[in-house]
Order: sequence, then structure tokens, then C-alpha cells
Amino acid sequence: MWLRLVLWVCAAVPVVAASVTSRAGRLAEWEVLLYLVVFAVALVVVRRRPAVALGLALSSWLVCYLVRVELDSATGVMALAPALAVTSFFAGRYARDPRASAITLTVAEIAGVVVALTERGGSDTALAVTSGIGVLGVVPWAFGRFRLRYADLQEVGWEHAALLERDADNARDAERARLAGEMHDLVGHELARAALLVGALELEPTLSRQQREAAKTARASVTAAAERLADVMQVLRADEDEPVATVEEVVARSGLRVELTNHRTEPVDGIIARTVHRVTAEALTNVIKHAPGAPVTVTLTANLDLRIANGPAPKTPAVGSGKGLVGLAERVALVGGWFEAAPTDDGGFEVRAKLPERPRARTTPTHMRRERTEEEIRKTARRTMLITTAVCAGIVIGVPGYMVFDAVTSVLTLQQFERAQPGQHEDDMDLPLRTRVDNPLGVTAPPSAECRYYSTHANPFDGARHDLHQLCFRDDRLVSKQWLARRSG
Repeated sequence: MWLRLVLWVCAAVPVVAASVTSRAGRLAEWEVLLYLVVFAVALVVVRRRPAVALGLALSSWLVCYLVRVELDSATGVMALAPALAVTSFFAGRYARDPRASAITLTVAEIAGVVVALTERGGSDTALAVTSGIGVLGVVPWAFGRFRLRYADLQEVGWEHAALLERDADNARDAERARLAGEMHDLVGHELARAALLVGALELEPTLSRQQREAAKTARASVTAAAERLADVMQVLRADEDEPVATVEEVVARSGLRVELTNHRTEPVDGIIARTVHRVTAEALTNVIKHAPGAPVTVTLTANLDLRIANGPAPKTPAVGSGKGLVGLAERVALVGGWFEAAPTDDGGFEVRAKLPERPRARTTPTHMRRERTEEEIRKTARRTMLITTAVCAGIVIGVPGYMVFDAVTSVLTLQQFERAQPGQHEDDMDLPLRTRVDNPLGVTAPPSAECRYYSTHANPFDGARHDLHQLCFRDDRLVSKQWLARRSG
């Protein structure tokens, strides 16, 4: 939020500057206030409604530019340029589905070109609109899309690190349980055997009293060693010995009316039992949140196939984030199991988990998601570079190309200019099909006359590129002509 506030202040500077300039297209105070409010609203809603925010910024920029294009096009372009670029970037950053934002950019482009061609400035203005939306709208939006994919990759990386930590914890618990089992089976058995033998020796009648006291001391030492071993095994098997709620206990604690079927009669591995507990508890919690009052069935087969299903929700379900089910999928995958959660045909919901007898190596969903995200970020990077290159190439090639086309097709040669005589009818004159400009700044026309302005030569890049031939007509007859020398250097 603070970042967007700082960006709003930075983007407000050129808007305010456009109101204090002495140029003809300066912004009025009410316009400054309106644009700043619109930009603030766009930044507030851009996280939840990126297409709406982008539409507000594009509309404001188009209005600001098109209204002033005949007075001062530079002010119209630059006043809201930072605001549009910032909003476009955030719109790309927060748009999970890019289609709405892409449609908004397309509609703004078409609307701006149509207005330019029919109402404001003609093809010159249309080219400026296309270039402005490309540079200030499309390119920042593409970089925002790239930033979104990069953030997704970072999130997957943290999830992967968490899974590795959980994997290490599971491996540690399994190793501790293995060591405890070996100590119990091997060392514990030998200590018990030694205690029995020493106890028998203590009762041997042929031994002296001193020898029997030594045997008694040895038996006490062996017994103490066995007790110490029991303490060590208690530490090593702390996780295994910690009580784990059975499926029946989880169902009873939920408070729901559940039809429970448990075909598993053999003992379950500790880690697997915790996974059964976690999946059942989370699934029943989801039923309470999203389908209260719906019938629920819980089934655990002999081969550890767990199924929790509920019927349709009798009232409008709550909206969840889905992270709980993602966590369950990762938990099941950690032990090498299979997980699925999906709606049923009758409008209910079903959670299924197939668990192994013992934890085993696996490939987690995060691994696959990471691969998909990496591929997506590579594609997004290529698209971003392609869009940026296309926009820049279009401007670099298109703008000079249009300038050449505009100059060449609007040339009124010196011979044509000299043959034009006052009083001559427009239809009798050999005039180009296009004019160079419509209303050049600083040029006045005779009263009640309509003037046209043509190029004097075909090169739009030399020092005389701004020179014009002015022909003014009244009632379709030429009333004046003038060569406007507007040299720029």
C-alpha cells in the first residue's frame, strides 16, 4: 500500500506541473483534481479489478490528450503518462486472467484511433494514440505479467523449501524409529538375558556370601542399564509413542453426523496414521465450513484407501481459498500417497487419499508445479520481449515511415503553387489528395476563409520540413495563397 501511495505522489507531479505551465494546453484546476482522484481510485481497485483500473487510466489519458491535441499535444501526452504506465504495470501484475485487460487495451486503442480520425487531428493523432498506448499501456502491462510469473516462481520455491524441511523431518522420524526398534530388539534383549543370568548366579548356593553380593550388584547395574535404555527409546520414539487419534475419535470430535466404515484392523504406521488423521480432520472441517448439515460418509479400507464424501450443501456454501486441500495433497504426497478432491455428480464433494503401508519416496505436486511455473515464466519472458520489441520496432519504423508518407503524399510543388491564381475554382486546380496539417499553430487564416496547408517538398527531415504552402478558399474559390517559411534550423 505504501508503494502505491509513493507512486501516486510521483505520478501526480507531472499532472500538477501541467496546470502551472504557461503553455496553451495547460490543465485547469478542476481537471487536475479529477485526474488525481481517478488515478487514486485506479490504484485502489487495481489489485481486485485490474481491468477496471486499466480502463480508468486509459480513458483519462485519451481524454487528456485528444482534448488538447490541437492546442498542445505534448502536455496532453506527458501529463498522465506516468499514471498510465504505473496502472498498466499493476494491471498486468495482478491480473490472473489476462484476457479482460487485453480486451481493455484493444478497445481503448480502437476508440482512440476512431476519435482521432473522425474528430481530432486525423492520421497524425491516430499514430500518436497508437504509439502512446503501446509505450505507456502495452509494454508496462507485459512487464507486469512477467513480474506476476516471477512472483509465482518465488512462491513455489518457498513451498518447495518447506516440503524439503518436512521431508527431512519425516526422514529423521523414520530413522529414530528404526534405531529405537533395533535397540529394543537387540540391546534390550541382550540386557534382559544378562539380567536373568546374573539373577540366577545370585541364587547359586555354592557361591559365598561375598560373591552373591557381587552378583546382586551386577544384576542391579544391568537392570539400571535396561531402564536407561528404555528412557533413550522413549526419546527416540517420542513421535511414534505420541497418541494419534483414530478415525473414530476424529469423527466423534467433529460433532457431525457421520456414517463411518473402518475395515482396517491391523496397526498402522505412525506417520501414515498421522496422515489419515490429518486428511480426515481437514475434510470434516471443510464440510462444516462449506456444507453444514449435508450427509457425510467416511470410509477407510483395509488397504488404506480413505474416502470422505458429503452430499449437496443445503445452503449457500462459504468461499474458501483452497489452500487446505493443497496442503493435504502435499501431505499425502510426502509419504508417497495419492490424493484427489473434486465435486461429485450429485452436487456434493469427495476427498480421496490412497496411502501406502509405509512412507516411501515420491514426487510431490510442488515439483510438478515448479516445472510448470518455470516453463510459464520462460514463455512470459519471451512474450514480454516480443511485445516490447514489436512496439519499439513499430514506433521506430512506423513513425519515420508515416512522416515520409505524409510529406510525399501532401506535396504541392512550386510549379503548382505558382499556377494557382486567386479567383480560380478549386475543381480547376491540380491539388494533392492530402493536406500536410489542418490547423498549424501560430498561423491565422483570412476571415470567412477555409485554408489548406500542403508540404513544399517531400523530405520531412531537413531544415525546411516545417515550411508550408497555404491556400485559402471562400465558396470553393481561391482567395489567397502564401508560402509559410517556418524554418527550424
